[in-house]
Amino acid sequence: MMKGANGEMKWNVRWPLPQRRAGRIDFVPALWYGIELLTLTALYFATGRIGLSLAAVSGFATLVWLPSGLSVAALFLWGFRLWPAVALGAFLVNFFTGAPWFVAVGIAIGNTLEVVVSTALLKRAGVRAQLDSLHDVLTLVLLAAPIGTIISPTLGVGSLLLGKVIVWPAAFETWAAWWLGDMISLLLLTPVLLIWSQGPLVIPSRQRLLELSLLCTLVIAVGLFVFLRLLHPGRQEYPITYLVFPPLIWAALRFGQCAVASCLAIFSCIALVGSIQGASLFSADSLSLRLFFLQTFMGITAATTLILAAVMAERRALEQRKDAFIGMASHELRTPLTVLKGYTQLIQRQLARTQEHPHALRALARMETQTQQLSRLVDDLLDLSKIQAGKLTFIDENVDVDALVHEVVEQFQQANSQYQISIRGSTTGTLTCDRERLEQVLSNLLSNAVKYSPQAEQIIVHISSTAECLTVSVQDFGIGIPAMEQEKVFQRYYRVEGRHERTAPGLGIGLSISREVIEHYGGKLWVESVEGRGSTFSFSLPWQLPQQAVLNSHAR
Repeated sequence: MMKGANGEMKWNVRWPLPQRRAGRIDFVPALWYGIELLTLTALYFATGRIGLSLAAVSGFATLVWLPSGLSVAALFLWGFRLWPAVALGAFLVNFFTGAPWFVAVGIAIGNTLEVVVSTALLKRAGVRAQLDSLHDVLTLVLLAAPIGTIISPTLGVGSLLLGKVIVWPAAFETWAAWWLGDMISLLLLTPVLLIWSQGPLVIPSRQRLLELSLLCTLVIAVGLFVFLRLLHPGRQEYPITYLVFPPLIWAALRFGQCAVASCLAIFSCIALVGSIQGASLFSADSLSLRLFFLQTFMGITAATTLILAAVMAERRALEQRKDAFIGMASHELRTPLTVLKGYTQLIQRQLARTQEHPHALRALARMETQTQQLSRLVDDLLDLSKIQAGKLTFIDENVDVDALVHEVVEQFQQANSQYQISIRGSTTGTLTCDRERLEQVLSNLLSNAVKYSPQAEQIIVHISSTAECLTVSVQDFGIGIPAMEQEKVFQRYYRVEGRHERTAPGLGIGLSISREVIEHYGGKLWVESVEGRGSTFSFSLPWQLPQQAVLNSHAR
């Protein structure tokens, strides 16, 4: 379909007819089209025959009807031009099941219209094959699946009644089984085919691959335990069907729609086998009742977890856009800040030569201090965006830690003359690391000490070392941190609650970046604090650089 000039939807079905090229007729498009039609017809016929063999109500309505979900996915991905395959497949299935030819034609018309209308509803709503938004999933769950599938059972049951294949008392039961089977097919099979048709978005890391393997193992184990009762004896009825939700929630939170759809497919296959064998928890005397209970449960489960996965996908997309904006804004802010700092220093040097405007010099000094603080905030934002993208770089060199600590403390002492910043301890060792990153960590810790100890007059920097590692601590005597919040301060954008949260400058990302840097080198960053008495932030780094840090760093 396509939109016309007045906004109405128009059919746009292109038939791949033979084309004349360079004096010859090219039959390749038509040949491929024929192959596509035959393939979809064969799949429709095979899956339809399997479904009708599973306790079909009145012989023509089954609760396991894969052709609907398969056909909707096919038309959604490859176009409405494949509808003849749906019509032919539906006719053949019902004709060979025993329906008179005119009844089979009526059923085929209903099945074809159902698939076309359901696909059109998805297309009209702008649904994407990834199903990675709440809008897309709700369109499938609330519109296409329950409403689009009304057509086929209505026309199908009507055809069976007109052909006197069934009687009126069996009409409603046949219609309900027909509709439920088609709807569940769209809820379970269509998402799997649509999502997997897009392929994996990223190649998982080794850690993610291990987690994915654990998830797959858990899904299979839970499926066998719940639906086949292979892992526990007895026939006692326990409400263990809810065990399917933890792995599905795990898949939704960690891996998205693709994993959720795959887990649903695995559970459905195992549960179907269990129902056929009579081992399912959905106990009933007849297979049709067991399938009814099973399909109802799986349909509700699929709708719930697909919605959850869509919400998580939207949240991840929003976070990615936020990180991209932060990175872009940081880049854009660095240029005017650099110019501002340059002109400020130039004016300072010119005024310093004349010594005629001491008040202006002091104002420029404060201006330079604030500009440097703003520059650090911008650099932190830029580093945060690099961390999110996994692109934070490290350039290693031999660093005299003792000299670096004295240099950073001297800079902070000049900018914060109201504090007495002292250094206790020393070390003679050199550390192989990124000097600028280590300076950034020290600056963040000292900046926090200054911001959150407004009434104190002293800040102490402790340096100690052993044969294995170096430890640096920054101790303040300020407001302290409540015990419940001490680990949270290392989270991105988190700030200690209270009146100082509103007055202290900063974005709450310095400690998060500092921990990232320290952990890159195999170290540890932690805090010890007593509320109302001050805090001590410490980090330790091994003298020997870990192998992983060596691989991820650049030598200078």
